[in-house]
Amino acid sequence: MTRKIFTNTRERCRQQNVNSAFAKLRKLIPTHPPDKKLSKNETLRLAMRYINFLVKVLREQSLQPTAVAAQGNILGLFHQGPHLPDRTLLSDYQVPLPGPSHHIP
Repeated sequence: MTRKIFTNTRERCRQQNVNSAFAKLRKLIPTHPPDKKLSKNETLRLAMRYINFLVKVLREQSLQPTAVAAQGNILGLFHQGPHLPDRTLLSDYQVPLPGPSHHIP
């Protein structure tokens, strides 16, 4: 009986840690409306799209003469936390997901 209680307590703590990590990730992903709560699946998929979008922006910036300054500004988003300039849903950007054939409707 004691082992079962310990196991349940450990699982509850693990689940709280996972939920806390997802809450932090949700704050970093631009959505519309800004307070829209995403599911864990939506959060992961949108995070992958957002990362791909940022990589694409960095690649495009590296082709321009002022790439060093522009990249510094974009990378600064990661240090500012949830204060992103435009909190719109990234479905407007056609950035493919990594992997064989993932699609977000």
